[in-house]
Amino acid sequence: MEEEEELSASEEEPSKDVEEESPESKEETIEPTKDTKPPSEKEPPPSEEEKPPPSEKEKPLKPKRKWVKSTLLVLRDVGIALLIVLLVFLALWAYAGVWPPMVVVESDSMQHENYVSHVGVIDTGDLVLVQHVDNPYEIETYARSRCNGHMTYGDYGDVIIYNQLGGGDKPIIHRALLWLEFNTTTNNSFDVPDLECNQWINGVNWWGWNSTGSVTIPRNIDSNLRLWINSSYRHREITITIGGVNGMLNEFKADETWTGGGFVAMGDHNPGHDSHLIKHDWVIGRARGELPWFGLIKLAVTGEVPWGSVCQSQTEQHCATDNSWTSLTITLILFIVVPISLDIGLGFYQKWKEKKKGKEPEKKEEEEERLPPEQRLEGVISRDLAEKKKPDETPREEPSEETAEETTHEPTE
Repeated sequence: MEEEEELSASEEEPSKDVEEESPESKEETIEPTKDTKPPSEKEPPPSEEEKPPPSEKEKPLKPKRKWVKSTLLVLRDVGIALLIVLLVFLALWAYAGVWPPMVVVESDSMQHENYVSHVGVIDTGDLVLVQHVDNPYEIETYARSRCNGHMTYGDYGDVIIYNQLGGGDKPIIHRALLWLEFNTTTNNSFDVPDLECNQWINGVNWWGWNSTGSVTIPRNIDSNLRLWINSSYRHREITITIGGVNGMLNEFKADETWTGGGFVAMGDHNPGHDSHLIKHDWVIGRARGELPWFGLIKLAVTGEVPWGSVCQSQTEQHCATDNSWTSLTITLILFIVVPISLDIGLGFYQKWKEKKKGKEPEKKEEEEERLPPEQRLEGVISRDLAEKKKPDETPREEPSEETAEETTHEPTE
């Protein structure tokens, strides 16, 4: 019986050795070693099914449709282009003072050659800027410009745009030849002050007659006036009929409201002057600048000049010169090709730049591999020393006031 009690007592009481070793073993199992990782790292990541659902902020937005984005971009570009065109036309209107500020040349009456157009000369299909004038003396005529040297569009004098007989038909664009001033003393003749300079010599460059015979000064002319037109592209004598039934003097006197005088105009390509005297009120403005060839687009759309129609004879109408069509076609192609080429070239340049940046470290490694082992080792050592000498960029934490007091306070006994 005693032995059974001893055995039962021994089973109930744990051994001291076991109790002493158990906490140490627990500590050894808890402390991680260098080779082992914490249990959190050892656990495998949760599967996709076990992942928590994303919050509302993290939910991806639905991508917009591509056609909506492309449509918005196109509308934006079109709006910017229309705005630029509107600003340009407003600036032209402010300068010109008339609307529309530009006119399209529909005939060859101002050309200097039959089958060749030139920049700086008014040809069929050119767009010409019109500038308003308030006073007739602001217009420099061919006769006056021979004295002061004023030239536009390859010849002396200003080119004017006017409505024939003041009507609403298509305006005419011709060069102002001279100004006839009504003589209020005789009330039956014209004076030509534009011819009173050394460049116009009586009997050489001009001739005038009145009822008494020839005149020596350009005044009191009531019969005929002859001018010698001498330019780089033409040499011709023209006769201006002042008197007679169909003369400009009777045309002027027939209108009781007409005062002052009028212009005599002539196309650079025409053999003679315009048949009617031109009131200053009929003048829309004077030509200032041109945009060559682009008026052919409007003429082709309206059917006045079929696209690509080339003049084959001097009397042929509704056509343009061959080099005008060629120049317009090349210009339109450049307007389309150049922006696209620049866009593509810029994209290639950016890609090339990115590739170049990525290849720079590879080139350095290749260069180092080509060096002998001694120089390669020196380079590695120098880089390591440079990295060690670099200051520690991590900011140091300043001790707080409490810790500072604890370190400075000396404990007392």
